[in-house]
Amino acid sequence: MNEYLSRSEISPVDRSVVRAPVPAAAVQPVSATESATEQRDMSASDAGRRDSFAVDIAAVDEDAAGAAEYARIHAQIADILADMRTGQGALSVDGASAAVQAMMPQPFIYIPLPPATREAVEQAADLAKRIAQQASYAYAAQAHVARGTVDQILSASAI
Repeated sequence: MNEYLSRSEISPVDRSVVRAPVPAAAVQPVSATESATEQRDMSASDAGRRDSFAVDIAAVDEDAAGAAEYARIHAQIADILADMRTGQGALSVDGASAAVQAMMPQPFIYIPLPPATREAVEQAADLAKRIAQQASYAYAAQAHVARGTVDQILSASAI
C-alpha cells in the first residue's frame, strides 16, 4: 500500500472558518431580594467566561492551522518522494534533498533602522551570528523527531 498522497488528493485548508456565535446567557427572573451588586457580579463572571471561551477558540484555531501546515508540508515531501520513485522525472537524490531543503524556513534578523546607535546594530549583528551558528543544531533536532512524538503533539492539539 502506498502511504504517499499527491497534492491533488489533499483538499486545501480553509482557514476562514465560520464560528457559531457565543450563546447568550439565559435571563434569570429578578427577585426582590437580589441587590444591584449581585447582578453586577453575575454579569462580570459571565463576561469573564465569554472572554475565556474566545481565547480557547483562538488557541484551537492556531493549533489547527499548525496541524494543517504540518500536513501540507508532509504531503509536499511525499509528492517529492513519489516523483523520485516513479522515475519519470529527472529528480535525483540531490534534487529531492534540495527541494525539501527549500521548504525549510530561513532565519532572519531585523536590524534596527536609523537612528539606531552603533551598539544596537553591533548587538543585532552578534545575535544574528549566534543564531546562524546554532541553526544546524535546530535543523538536526527537527529532522530526527520520532513519529510517535509528532503523533502525540498533533493529538494534543486536537483536544
